[in-house]
Amino acid sequence: MAAKADWEAALRGDRAAFQAIVTPHLKELFEAARRELQYRVAIGDLGPDDLTPEELAGEVLIRGWQDRHRRPPGVGTRAWLLALLFRVVDDIVRREARFRNLARVSLEAPVPAEPVYDDDESFWEWYQPDEMTRWEDVVQDRSSLTPEQAAAAAEAFTRSLDPRARHVFLLAEVYRVPLPEAARALGLSPPEAARRLADADREIKLDGEGQTE
Repeated sequence: MAAKADWEAALRGDRAAFQAIVTPHLKELFEAARRELQYRVAIGDLGPDDLTPEELAGEVLIRGWQDRHRRPPGVGTRAWLLALLFRVVDDIVRREARFRNLARVSLEAPVPAEPVYDDDESFWEWYQPDEMTRWEDVVQDRSSLTPEQAAAAAEAFTRSLDPRARHVFLLAEVYRVPLPEAARALGLSPPEAARRLADADREIKLDGEGQTE
């Protein structure tokens, strides 16, 4: 009941209530952001210095606040934040790809806009006030990505795996979100989510067989 009351208050604009809802999930969100960045760096979507896990997780929280009225019914906070993480990083990767293409086309390409994760500075200041638990309090590993970590991420999921299938696989198999809830969080029908999960399982199995030959 308390969580429902907090969510209703958050929908009315109560940021303290939103903070209370997301705080229990911050550590897992940071770890998920770190793993997602490892994968994106490993496959070449992002550079190792483009974005930090803190910045990515912070942008997810900003997006969550902005999109709180569009949270799918029946999707818990944890699954909702993880699905938002995938959407946010996809948006960042597309933006970075556009900027790289502009740079290749012309030396007079326009200066890129401010990074997406720097939006809504006032919200970011709200998110981390003095009295709130800071990232330093919940995160133990702040080390940079090593080549070994990048290689491991690349081996786990290859470029051939469809992004949507990968998202379904991560939510359902890695984060153990029930498949119907994962489907709602990702905006997929249950049959489509099941099909994409089967595709991911098949692709990963084939990759594993190829590596053992």
